[in-house]
Amino acid sequence: MRKSELIRSIASLNPDLSEPVCRTLVEKLFNAIIDHLRDGGAVELRGFGRFFLSQHAQRTVRNPRTGEAILKGEFAAVRFRPGKLICARINTQVSTEAKGP
Repeated sequence: MRKSELIRSIASLNPDLSEPVCRTLVEKLFNAIIDHLRDGGAVELRGFGRFFLSQHAQRTVRNPRTGEAILKGEFAAVRFRPGKLICARINTQVSTEAKGP
């Protein structure tokens, strides 16, 4: 699902909210998550999951085309750990679809 599809989905589920209002809400939510992660915090949405940073140290990597060694600086990667509720709902749906008629 793309961000635009998410916005349309939220707008269709909430007829009292216009699409521009939903776009603003989604963008503010994303910005709040990004800002909190940038400040070194984690974001936990109960039942959905947890976003957190994983720090990676400086290391040497190789250019696959030339074989040249390059020093890659330290960086942070965003990780997501799904919550129990979302896993249970997905696995229930998958096991129901696997059984068939």
